[in-house]
This record gives sequence, structure tokens and C-alpha cells, in this order.
Amino acid sequence: MRSLRYRIIPVMLTVFAAGIAAVSCDKPQEDPVSVSIRKGEAEYPSSNQFVTVTATGQWELSISFPDATEEDFTQWGYLGERDNATISGSGPRKDIVLGWTANNSFEARRLWLVLRSGTQADSCMFVQQAKAQQGGTGDLPTTLVNEPAPEWLELPATSDSDGLYFVTHSAPINGREVRNYSMYWDKDALVAHWVAYPLNSWYISNGGRTDEWDIDPKYPFNYQPVLYGAFRRSNLGRSFSRGHQCPSADRLSYESNLQTFYGTNMTPQLGELNSYAWAKLEGMVRDWSKKVDTLYVVTGCTIKGSEEYAYDNYGKAVTVPTGYFKALLGYSKNGTPSPSTGGYLGIGFYFEHRRYTNSDATVMQQAMTLDALEELTGFDFFCNLPKKIGNDQAARVESTLESWWNNNK
Repeated sequence: MRSLRYRIIPVMLTVFAAGIAAVSCDKPQEDPVSVSIRKGEAEYPSSNQFVTVTATGQWELSISFPDATEEDFTQWGYLGERDNATISGSGPRKDIVLGWTANNSFEARRLWLVLRSGTQADSCMFVQQAKAQQGGTGDLPTTLVNEPAPEWLELPATSDSDGLYFVTHSAPINGREVRNYSMYWDKDALVAHWVAYPLNSWYISNGGRTDEWDIDPKYPFNYQPVLYGAFRRSNLGRSFSRGHQCPSADRLSYESNLQTFYGTNMTPQLGELNSYAWAKLEGMVRDWSKKVDTLYVVTGCTIKGSEEYAYDNYGKAVTVPTGYFKALLGYSKNGTPSPSTGGYLGIGFYFEHRRYTNSDATVMQQAMTLDALEELTGFDFFCNLPKKIGNDQAARVESTLESWWNNNK
């Protein structure tokens, strides 16, 4: 059995344990209250087990995560339904399910099950072992490979002279091994300048959010952020969320969703942008993808002028972006909504890295032509489009902002 590596919070645990012990000492002998599980420790894969509650009256059972001190904490244990951390009932029960996600990190983790009934309480602890020992990087490559870029429609132009690395990930979706997403990686800033992928109902598929944060197997350990937990504070004292570039909700089949939780798909993003206007835009993108045959998406960040850093779980500095963008290229086989360009139409969005009001109108105020977004970011989006429809029509797509986007949000 691997040795346990805890990040102890002495004061919190002392107070918590003392509180439980004090209440337990006051339990009436004739009316015991207790909570127990068969296994107090488990290996790293996701699984579940039954919880036994002994009580005569009304009670509430909840999960406490003693190490959850970060703003971007992900709940990994649950009662019954996913994300449910509290359940109530009456009388004895043996059918309550405690479930947990896979622990792909380098550290064991634990939770407390806390039962309260009236003035009485009881608790028990559950520990989940880590997938790998801390610092275990033997399965990762030692060099970062710049892969050749295919002629997929979603891809911006790449160059051998800009010091960035093109890397693509594939995954089985609906029984087929297909491209999942591609990225343009900066090994010094530890962020992807852009992540590109096709989007439609087939690609979104079916399933749910795995929350199984993991290391990217294509990158050396020192050239990627490790983000089993949240980013640590920046040198300006600000906290950041782990902002997906390819959103989890854009890939719901199991393997493709797992890959969206690689640290390489994250940037340190302010929660007041990530959870509001940016999330609003992500939802609009999924809605638009359902109204065309395929929507080609490029999500990226700009780091020019940034002097701020956040830190991964091992202290590596990650450059905080100064802005975020999306470039979209819609395609419909029947020629609509843009028959003059063979069924293609484009739009771009740019957000400074700050808070915006959370509304459709705010999002659309950030809209611009692809030409304008290219000038702003320096990237050449959808560089393979002219080969499909010719230079003149491609130029029209990039210079025109169709009303269709506003009418179909």
C-alpha cells in the first residue's frame, strides 16, 4: 500500500475532531447515532460503497472536504447523485451510496462523512489513494514534439519559426477514433495560444463531465502545468479558475471529456469572466453548432503585455493571459445561411481578461469580423478555407459579419 501524503490543516482538523469528540461523548446510551463504511481506504479508480447510518429520528449526512481550501475546488466525493454532498432521512439506513471519482493526482485525498441528528453527531473518514507517487513521471515523454499540422478546416496557420508547438489529441467518439482537439503550445508561458476543434451534435455526443483532472501524456512534465487542484495565487494576489479552452460540455463522451481535463487545456482565468460572460459565450457556441452542419471553433488567449503569473500545483509559473478570443467558422451543406460563400460564414469575439455583465447582448457587443480578430491577435484563422472555396469567397467570409449569428443565438 502506498504511503499517504496529506496536506494537513492542523487547526481545522483539531477543531473539527474536537467538536465531534465532544458531541460523541454526550451520546445517550439508549439512543446511539453512528455512521460507518465498510472500507475506510480505496485505490485511485472511481468507485462507490454503501454507508450505514444508525439513528432513530431525523438526521442529516454530509461530506466535509478538509483540504478544500482553494477557490476552484472540484467535489470528488458524493452521496447518491453526482455533485450531491448532503442527504437527509429518518431512522436506520444501509443503502446510502458514497461515490468518488478517479484520483489521477500524485497525492492521496480524504473526506469526512458527518452525521447529525438533533444534538448528536458522529463521523468517519474515507481516504482515496493516488494514481502515482509524487514526482512519478516515468511514462511521460522527455522531449516535446512539434507535430505536422494537417489541412483541417478548424486550424489556424502555424510556423516553424515562432517557437510554438502544434499538438493534436484524438479520442473515440461514437465508436470512431477521431481528432478531439489541437493546440498551439507555448512551453515557456505554459499555455496554449489557441485550441481548435470541430463541433456539432455528433462530436458533443452523450455523457457527462468527468472532473478527472490529469496530466497530458504528450508533454514532458516540466513543459505542462499540473492542475489536480486549482492554480495558486498570482504575484498580484489574485485567484484564478482552471479555465477550459475546449470546454468540457463540448465533449461529453467519456474519453474525449477526459482529455478536456488535461492541464494543457487550461489557462489561469478569473472566475468573474470564466463563470459568467465567457460561459455565456460557450453556451451560445454550442447552440450555434446545432444550427449548422459543423461549427469549426478556435479558442485562444493573448499573453502580450502580461507581467502576471499563476502557479501550478508544483510551483511552475504559468503566464496569466491579458485577453481571450474565439474564432468561429460555420458550414451548412445546403448552402444556407450564406449561399454566396458555399455555406460558410464566420465571426470572432475578443474579451479583455476582466469581468463583463452576463448577457447575450454583452457577448454580441464583443463580436467582430474574422479579419478584425486576426489583426487584433496576429493569428491567421481558418488558413485552409481558401483551398475549399477559393481566395475571393474566403476573403468574403473573413470580412463579413452576417446577421445570422445575432438572429440565432
